[in-house]
Amino acid sequence: MDQGAYAKRQVTQYIANTEFTQATLHFIDGSELRFEHASRSNRWARASAPGTIADEICKVLRQFRLNAKHLQLFFDDGTNVEFI
Repeated sequence: MDQGAYAKRQVTQYIANTEFTQATLHFIDGSELRFEHASRSNRWARASAPGTIADEICKVLRQFRLNAKHLQLFFDDGTNVEFI
């Protein structure tokens, strides 16, 4: 399965703060995947609840990039997807 394409199909909304240090992806099941990249030592991604689409996607997430240009997710299968 193309993990990036799967994630893109499941997202209903992408929201980032004005500084682009925090972002949230909202999914069709009502779950959320929250991202923070405020500094080198403060970088994380967390699902809102276990057993949700957000949790499923978080478990296969290898890396993410968050900046004013986009939120880009990189997955274990080598695929990636971006949200603008």
